Amino acid sequence: MEDKRTIPVCFKPEELKLIETFAKKMGMTNSSQAIEKIVSDLH
Repeated sequence: MEDKRTIPVCFKPEELKLIETFAKKMGMTNSSQAIEKIVSDLH
């Protein structure tokens, strides 16, 4: 799935920390999975 991403996204350090914390709480292996989950929930 990672090879299909085409839009670069930039986060402030504090935003990235929140995403990483969310990923850990959800049992995800990396922040990319958390971002995918968050974006999919918005649709």
